[in-house]
Amino acid sequence: MKKVLIIGGGAIVIAVLVLLNLRSDRRSRTEVQVAEVERRDVEKIVTASGNIQPRRRVNVSASAMGKVTRVAVEEGDTVAKGDFLLEIDPTAYATSVEQLEAAARGAAASLELEQANLKKAEYDHARARELRAKDFLSEDELRDAAVALDVARARVKTAIEQLSQTRANLAKARHELSQVRITAEMSGVIVALNVEEGESAIMGTLNNPGTVLLTVADLAEMEAEVRVDETEVVFVAPGQPATVRLDAFPDTTFRGEVREVGNSALRAQAGMGQESVDFEVVVTIRETIPDIRPGLSASVDITVAEVKGALAIPIQCLTVRDERALDRDASAGGDGAAASDSLDGDRDVEGVFVVEDGVARFRRVSVGIAGERHFAVAWGLEEGEQVVSGPFRAIAELRDGDAVKVEKARREKKE
Repeated sequence: MKKVLIIGGGAIVIAVLVLLNLRSDRRSRTEVQVAEVERRDVEKIVTASGNIQPRRRVNVSASAMGKVTRVAVEEGDTVAKGDFLLEIDPTAYATSVEQLEAAARGAAASLELEQANLKKAEYDHARARELRAKDFLSEDELRDAAVALDVARARVKTAIEQLSQTRANLAKARHELSQVRITAEMSGVIVALNVEEGESAIMGTLNNPGTVLLTVADLAEMEAEVRVDETEVVFVAPGQPATVRLDAFPDTTFRGEVREVGNSALRAQAGMGQESVDFEVVVTIRETIPDIRPGLSASVDITVAEVKGALAIPIQCLTVRDERALDRDASAGGDGAAASDSLDGDRDVEGVFVVEDGVARFRRVSVGIAGERHFAVAWGLEEGEQVVSGPFRAIAELRDGDAVKVEKARREKKE
């Protein structure tokens, strides 16, 4: 019995020593970095990438089929509306026009002949009626004259229709002939020339596009066409300001404005069987870009929300703790279970550690928009308070009531 008591007493002593050791460790000060709660402008930015294109551009496709016989421009040339660009071999189209012009003349002559026959039939019918009135012709002969008149009238109508059809075909052939000579539909720069003399141009159909011969663009107004992830496009709206950066001009930024937000999803395989869903956003660039070329790579920062003079904290200050663990820490004077002891993730609360007289106190806060480096604070903090901003491990392991030693107080640069 005495042996059992000795063993039990030893176990109690060991437990007490362990508890005292833990309390001693808890009283040791954790080195932390702090940041001051201060007012600053906080912007929520959505970043996307794509390329720049002219807002106004015309793809000139082949409206006639044939070999390209003349090209009057080169890529990079500046053209005015109506300037001659290129020509497709007109021989077949000119021949068709000549044939239809001859057919139209023949149809006109046939109409004149039928009109003359109609006049004769009208005269014969009138004469037959007079003779019948005098009983010089029989009823059958009068009827034959009336039928001949109806036939003559029908022939004239047919000749008119034939002439109209021939003239319509001629107009179509003349239009097709005019399409072989291609002129500029707008003033601008030749940004793409896809054919050379001797190559064949193919007309487009309902399901197959025709040959794009060249592209004319107005480089005075450029746009950035970027793809925004589905999780962020809901924050983007026309009229929002943007900053455009071009890989070709890494040290320069250009002001822009969102002009259009796409409604149709752009899907692409993202690897491992996953699919990314993006939406196209068009940003108008409000400044002139020197030596611009369509297709240059661009990244765009869109300001989707902004709070002026908001109370702000660095993003890394915000942490999550289990509500039950916080209650235990408070009731135990800071010696309760760690946040990692949480069993119910649904009771997690957001907050920061405020340094008060060398002690870290967990403070629940509500944050608003997130900028690049800072959160706007809705409530829970006051200007000038010191919050733990690092290191990351210290923030993750701190508990309410821990003693801390400020390693370095940093006042970060305004965003």
